[in-house]
Amino acid sequence: MEKEIKYGIRSSGRDTVPMQEIDEENITENSCHKKSKETFCFEVQNSKLIQSQIVRSVCVSVAFMMKGWTKGQIGPAFPDIMMISGADLENGSAFMTSFYTGQLLGSVLAGVIYSKMNKYLLFASSVVMFSLMLAAIPWCYLYGLMVAAHTFLGIGGGITAVSISSESVAIWGPTPRGRSYLMGNSAAYSIASVIAPLVAAPFLLKSNYISTTTNYTSRNATSSAPIMINSINQSSLHDIGMANDSFKTMNRSMSKLYVAYTVSAGLCMLTAMLFFILFCQLGQSMEERSRKSESHFIGERSPLLKRLQLFNTIVFCVIQNAIDFTFIGYLAVFCIDYLGWTNAFGAMLTSFAFFSRLLGTLSGIFLVRYVQTHQILLISTIVSTAGFIGLTISAHFYFDAGIWISVCVIGIPFGLMWPNMLSWINENLIPLCNEMASLMNFTAFLGALLAPLLFGYMMEEISLLWFCYLCCFKSVVIFVNAILMFLYTVPVDTRR
Repeated sequence: MEKEIKYGIRSSGRDTVPMQEIDEENITENSCHKKSKETFCFEVQNSKLIQSQIVRSVCVSVAFMMKGWTKGQIGPAFPDIMMISGADLENGSAFMTSFYTGQLLGSVLAGVIYSKMNKYLLFASSVVMFSLMLAAIPWCYLYGLMVAAHTFLGIGGGITAVSISSESVAIWGPTPRGRSYLMGNSAAYSIASVIAPLVAAPFLLKSNYISTTTNYTSRNATSSAPIMINSINQSSLHDIGMANDSFKTMNRSMSKLYVAYTVSAGLCMLTAMLFFILFCQLGQSMEERSRKSESHFIGERSPLLKRLQLFNTIVFCVIQNAIDFTFIGYLAVFCIDYLGWTNAFGAMLTSFAFFSRLLGTLSGIFLVRYVQTHQILLISTIVSTAGFIGLTISAHFYFDAGIWISVCVIGIPFGLMWPNMLSWINENLIPLCNEMASLMNFTAFLGALLAPLLFGYMMEEISLLWFCYLCCFKSVVIFVNAILMFLYTVPVDTRR
C-alpha cells in the first residue's frame, strides 16, 4: 500500500493518486514538479515496480501500434480487397461490417474473460489470431471467405482493444503521468498508421478498380485508364462477362497485397511473443494487481444525472468511432472513385491523414498537463466539424489542395479525442476498469459496425458525396455531446 501511495498507481480503494493531494498541501508547486522529476528517475533506476510498469507500458504500446498499422492499411487496401473477392462498393462494405461485428463480439468476450485468465496470455492469444487472419485475407478469393476472415480478424482485434484500454489506464492510474501515457500510447498508434499505407502502396494495383454496378461519374470518367464499367459499346452480355473475368484474373495476378499483409502478420506475431514473455516472467507475480475492481460513479452529483451523462458518453463513443473508422476506411475509395486519383495517391492521402492525427496526439502529450480534458474535447469537436465542412466544399469543386488541407484539419483533433475521452471518463465519471473498457469498446465498435452499411448504401445508390455529408452530420452530433460533457464538468471545477 505504501508503494502505491508513493508511486501514485491505482489502488483497490475508491480514488487513486493520493500522492498529488499530499504534495499540494505540504510543498509548493515548483518544488513538487522538481521533486516528481527526480523521484521518477530514481524510481526507474531502483524500483522494480516502476521498471515493470515501464516494460508493460512498452508492450501495450507495441500492441496498440499493430492495431494502428492494420487500420492504416485497410483504407488503401480496400480497392484491392474488393477486386480480389469480386465485390462492388455496396457489397464490399460487408467486409468492414463483418470486421466491426467481430470487434463487437470480441469486446463482449473480453469483458467476460479478461478478469478470469492471465491478461498477458489473453493479449498473446488475441494477437496471434489477429496475425493469422491478416495472413489469410489476401488469399480469400471467395466472397464468403473474405467476410469470414474479416469477422475473425475483428474478434482478435476486439479482445486486444479491450485489453489495451484496460491495461493502459491501470498501469499509471488517473495521474498526469497516466494522462501523458495515454496520449503517448495514441501517438505510437498514429506513427504506425502513418507508416503502414506507405509500406502497402508499392504492392497495390496501379489502376483504378470500379465495380460493374457503379452508377456515378467521376471527373476522370472519360480517362483511358482501364476501368471496369457497364459499357454501352460491348457487343453482348457474353462479351462483357468474358471481359470482366479476364480483367479480374489479370488484376489478381498484378496485385501483391499479400506481401504487405504478410509483413503485418509477421509484426503481429512478434508482438504476441512479447506478451508470451511477460506471461512467463511477470504473469504470476503481477496478476493479482490487475484483478477487477468495483465500478462506481465519481463525484457528488445525483445518480440520475450521472447515468444520463454515461449515456451521453456512450453516444459520443458510438458516433466518434463511426466517423473515425469509416472516414479512414472510405477516404481512399472516395478520392479514387469520385476525384479520379490513383490507388497510390489515395494511400498517400490516408498516410497524411494519420500523420496529421499523429501531430494532434503528440501535441496532446504536453497539452493534457495544462488544459482540462473537457476543454480539449470541446475544441477538438469544433475544429473537426470545420474540417468536414471544408472537405465537403472542396469535393464539390474538385479542389485537390482543399482536400489535403481539410484532411489535416480533421486529423489533428481526432488525434486528441479518444485518449482524452478515456481520461475524462476515468477522472470525472467512473473508473475505467475492464468492464468499463469493454463497454466503451463495445459502443465504439457498434458505431463502426453500423456506419459502413449506411455509408456504402448512400455512396453506391445516391452519390459519393454522401461520404462528406454523413461525416458532417455526425461531427455535429459529437459536438453537442462534447458541450454536455463540458457543462457536466465545469461546475465541479468552479467549486474548487
